[in-house]
Amino acid sequence: MMQRAFGTDRTALPVLGLGCSRIGSLGNPVPARDIKALLERSLELGVNLFDTADIYGQGDSEREIGRLLAGRRNRGFVVTKVGKRFSQKMRLLRPFKPLLKPLLARAKSAKSAVVGRRDANLATDFSPRHVTAAADASLRRLGFEQVDALLLHSPPACEIGPAVGEALAALKKAGKVRHFGISCDDLPALEAALELPGIELLELPLDVIDQAIETGLSDTIRKRAIGVLAREVVRLQPGLSPTMALQQAASRACVTSVILGTSSIRHLEEAVAALAGQAVLNDQGSLRSTTTGR
Repeated sequence: MMQRAFGTDRTALPVLGLGCSRIGSLGNPVPARDIKALLERSLELGVNLFDTADIYGQGDSEREIGRLLAGRRNRGFVVTKVGKRFSQKMRLLRPFKPLLKPLLARAKSAKSAVVGRRDANLATDFSPRHVTAAADASLRRLGFEQVDALLLHSPPACEIGPAVGEALAALKKAGKVRHFGISCDDLPALEAALELPGIELLELPLDVIDQAIETGLSDTIRKRAIGVLAREVVRLQPGLSPTMALQQAASRACVTSVILGTSSIRHLEEAVAALAGQAVLNDQGSLRSTTTGR
């Protein structure tokens, strides 16, 4: 798998990352054994960038990734996100997931109701106190002493300020976080994120990436060697096949890695094949084509 570097330490990431929002989800009918096989195959293919969050699967996404990397921590680069919270009612559902998932798989309307209730029960908290506590909780679920990257999970621009930036920097100084950054949903949030010192990684929808290119913010991102994870690349390019959408997203000069959310090994393998000869960024930030990598 091709790799691109970001950050002052030139950390290398594969051009393709695995989105893990469906792992452990009540709305995902894929059996646990197939999810484990997907994660193992991802490592085999060199897709060792795993994008998760503390809310995915009520924490079970992080737990599963932690089990995957137990005893081989250096094989994976894990990005997790914090700042969203389930209600107490939704947290109480977690022990019953093994019973609920088979029922929901057979009842589409019930599954939709649960997923809709889950989304309605998501609150946000980007206070320094919560971000610090949530990071510690993620580390416990992952079984790690340090997470590779911690991102704020889609905060509005008004929530991105010096206080939370200092909390992220303190987590890095304490050795709990290697890189920190923000997953932004819109251009104002991206502009606010770039005001924070120490930001090394961003996760952006493809339309926001294109807005950053149009406004020149992508030049700032590249000059500061900030990594960019591109998300929603298939949904936001409806006129393209999934593999072509991945290729087009990866061709943006400021993009480090493209995130593919899938529970299918076949889809993962098709994506890897599509990006096998993808261009990589050279030290000057321009694209060059290559067919070698690790």
